[in-house]
Amino acid sequence: MFEIFKKPLSRIVGATFAFAGVTLLACAMENGVAMAEGPTFQDVASQVFGQPVGPDNDGTLYIFGLTAKYTEPEYVDGRGPYKSFLKMLPSIRWYDPEHYWTNGSQTEGVFKNEECVLCHTVQTPTIVNDWKQSSHGSKDIRRGIGIKKDGKPVEDLVGCADCHGNNHQKLEMPTYKLCNDCHPKETAEHRAGGLGSHTHAYTVNVLEFSWHVGKPAEEVTGCAHCHAIAENRCSGCHTRHKFDPAEARKPTACRVCHMGIDHDEWAMYNTSIHGALYEAESARMDWGKKLKKGNYRVPTCAYCHMQNGDHNPQRFGTIYSDMGMFQVDRGAPKHKAKRDSWIKLCQDCHSPRFAADKLKEMDAGVNLSFTKWREAAAVIVGCYLDGVVDPMPEGSAPDWYGHYTFSLLPGGDPRFYATSNLERLGLEMICYLTGNVYKAYAHMSMYNQTYGNGSAFEQDRKLVEIKTEAAKLRRFAAIEKKIGLEHKSADFWKHGEYLDLLPGWKRKPGDVDVEWFKRTDIPHRANADAGVEIHH
Repeated sequence: MFEIFKKPLSRIVGATFAFAGVTLLACAMENGVAMAEGPTFQDVASQVFGQPVGPDNDGTLYIFGLTAKYTEPEYVDGRGPYKSFLKMLPSIRWYDPEHYWTNGSQTEGVFKNEECVLCHTVQTPTIVNDWKQSSHGSKDIRRGIGIKKDGKPVEDLVGCADCHGNNHQKLEMPTYKLCNDCHPKETAEHRAGGLGSHTHAYTVNVLEFSWHVGKPAEEVTGCAHCHAIAENRCSGCHTRHKFDPAEARKPTACRVCHMGIDHDEWAMYNTSIHGALYEAESARMDWGKKLKKGNYRVPTCAYCHMQNGDHNPQRFGTIYSDMGMFQVDRGAPKHKAKRDSWIKLCQDCHSPRFAADKLKEMDAGVNLSFTKWREAAAVIVGCYLDGVVDPMPEGSAPDWYGHYTFSLLPGGDPRFYATSNLERLGLEMICYLTGNVYKAYAHMSMYNQTYGNGSAFEQDRKLVEIKTEAAKLRRFAAIEKKIGLEHKSADFWKHGEYLDLLPGWKRKPGDVDVEWFKRTDIPHRANADAGVEIHH
């Protein structure tokens, strides 16, 4: 009976899963989903593997995780128009401290700065060393900052209590509002952006964003943190407690957020001539110099987008296009002022003719890329209108509005999950590819314009995949019609251990704070309030 141990592991695992599948089929089933009165998948896996079913948070090593039951973590209530069902993990307190910070210190007392330094030299020596080398903690550096109104040099240190307070039971976590006390110009610039900027990266582009609101907090926490620190804190770019402008001037500071398949600015920059120059020259460059003409041989993110140290990178953009997923001709006459400003910037290193030609090249490449996307969208929407998509919206789990609307039509929620393969392919094409075609041209990544990440040729591949999937759906529909079979989408499209956790199931009338969308102090995402009339 021990012959099984002589077989390759892959065959053992495959046989085990096959056995589990057969066992499940023997249970009460309906359309591929175990009925409530029957055993769960975990129950069957428990019999197969000989391991008891248990909670996934008890530290047990579960074989392939098949006998574990999901346990929701601790949540804190979200904010924004969908706060009634939007949840966050407690770690959000470090990124949105104004609304979530709680002091967890067990130490009592009111302390002077030198006492803070003495204790933290033992407790957290790295941040003390950083502070001592910073313009906050070094008298030598502070003397070089300038002269105060009374004619004396700036020498007073910015100590721990200045930013955190001195009562250990009431310690604060600073936000940009505190930095404003000493850095009003930089703060004003940081707060001057529009939709898509650091200014509203969290309040608008997370709290109003379907891809965040519609998912369990556990899997989109990284999105919340990245966006929140960009909006709420200054330490995302020049990290604590050194707060060194030289760090923020390097492209690697921007890479933390501006990278990845959905907005791959880093890859586009890094594979351009500019990126190659950065790799070659960075070790020899004086990053302590200000972002002024003639100070840098290498055009970096900050040099181009934060001219002269302006803390609103968006000021130098043409128009917010939802990460390049919305089409706009940036060279059109209505955007001439912005185009001229870019050409002027490029003249630090290039002739105006070269700069104009490269920007026109971008316009042409972007406009062509959208012809492919429209061709794909026509195929996808056509399948929906003919009722051959599987599953159709009503056969899937509800979207974050709590209803069933085709993802690519007005009122729909473009999503990566609980949707048909055809729609998923479409979203990948517009978000992962078409958007990055623009990024490639804008950052002069010649290879990625054509062959690489988010390229024209990758678009070609996705268009083929979309048409292939559509052709299969239409062939199946034709066969079903010919033989008189009425197809019904399997229930696994609508329900499952994960799908049943989606916030869309929890939506009910009155859930939406409609007053939020009347706010005039912030811009609002396009379609952010879709479905509000149904749910308020």
